Amino acid sequence: MDSYAALDAAKRESPAAERNKGHIAEVLLEYLSGEAQDAAVAAAREAGRERPLILEVASGSGQHAAHLAAALPAYDWQPTDLTPELFPSIAAYAATGGPDGGPLPNLRLPPLQLDASDPSWPERLAAAVGRPDAAAQGGAAETGAEGAGPGPGAPAPLGAAALFVANMCHISPLEATKGLIAGAGRALRPGGGLLAIYGPFTVEGGTFTSPSNQAFDASLRTRDPSWGYRDLTDLEAWGRQAGLDLVAVREMPANNFMVLLRRR
Repeated sequence: MDSYAALDAAKRESPAAERNKGHIAEVLLEYLSGEAQDAAVAAAREAGRERPLILEVASGSGQHAAHLAAALPAYDWQPTDLTPELFPSIAAYAATGGPDGGPLPNLRLPPLQLDASDPSWPERLAAAVGRPDAAAQGGAAETGAEGAGPGPGAPAPLGAAALFVANMCHISPLEATKGLIAGAGRALRPGGGLLAIYGPFTVEGGTFTSPSNQAFDASLRTRDPSWGYRDLTDLEAWGRQAGLDLVAVREMPANNFMVLLRRR
């Protein structure tokens, strides 16, 4: 679980985010640069945006937002969090994360409040971000045959090129993880939008990858019975229901994973 230390009046620091931000950037660059970037730029322009949008859920201190926005300058990066008290920290990192310690031009401010367990979060966020056709869509989206995701050709209220979240799933209720994935099916652009989920998970229906992970999961459930590690098999199944296909599961340092799914 992330814990924050104060760096100054506004900035908060997560040691875990500082350690893993470089590894996360390497993976995102692999999946969001080159031809993927060209496709995202073309899709954004077709949808009436100047630049493709990456949405970050549970931005926390803002360390990931600043580092990853700087690593992906062709994209606009929109930070969000459930906790508005962290917004000043996100803004402080945005103000100093650019060239020569100046502002990051592609990190959108203000941060937006987002509750992933709210079924309507993609529509609410689309209205807040200001997608040109959001009002015309009226927050409605068709559902696919499995009932959770949009069907072929259904409107994506946000049309995001990617959605990134780190270290949320195990320190939030199960409804937040399920809502994140179900909402991603509506928030991501059809035909290639990327969902990247970073964190610790169990594998093969509940197997822990290390004794330390098993002990950490037990401690989380003691603090809050609704918390705990989610299983990679479930993430893939929920993704299919939402119109997302598993692309890869990447092993990351410190017994973490990056789960990558693409919108059909």
